[in-house]
Amino acid sequence: MIRWFVTVLFLAFNLGSGALAEPATPVNKFHEGLIQVMRSTSYSDRLQLLAPIVESTFDTTTVARVALGRNWRKIEDEQKATITSLMGEIIVTSYASRFPIYSQQHFEVLGQKSIKSNRVIVRTQLHTDSEKVDLDYQLVDLGGQWKIFDVVANGVSDLSLKRATYSATFESGGVTGVIEEIRQTIKDNQDKASVH
Repeated sequence: MIRWFVTVLFLAFNLGSGALAEPATPVNKFHEGLIQVMRSTSYSDRLQLLAPIVESTFDTTTVARVALGRNWRKIEDEQKATITSLMGEIIVTSYASRFPIYSQQHFEVLGQKSIKSNRVIVRTQLHTDSEKVDLDYQLVDLGGQWKIFDVVANGVSDLSLKRATYSATFESGGVTGVIEEIRQTIKDNQDKASVH
């Protein structure tokens, strides 16, 4: 009897925990982080706020792999690790510079749909004073944890833009050129934030 009761509690706990692992959970966490970022007046503070949130909600390995396309197989493991790390930085600096001011913006989750057995799209909208921006998040299930790997803003995929850019850069400058390109984008994001 005691063993049966413990087993029931164990299953209930795990089912309850599993219910938290919904695709919208990391999206909501990211949105909450962006609102905090908007309310912060310091760029360095925005970076510190956003970095751990991006680390926990984004799958930067998938971002890096898809962004490099077939060239991913051509590069060394150390280079893959460098690019994966830089992808985290580019996401953080991009959003930290893109949302410098809070003016009652808010996010709304509209729904979700499966695109593969382990992938979903979570549809959301960003509401501002002047417009509504459609933000569709593509997520992958990594052993029970949903992680974002692409953000599609008004029909434009951020990952597709990265892939097009880095494919062209790889053709002309190889993996070194791609790494330099990413680092330059990070610097551009930082320079953009300094003017706000």
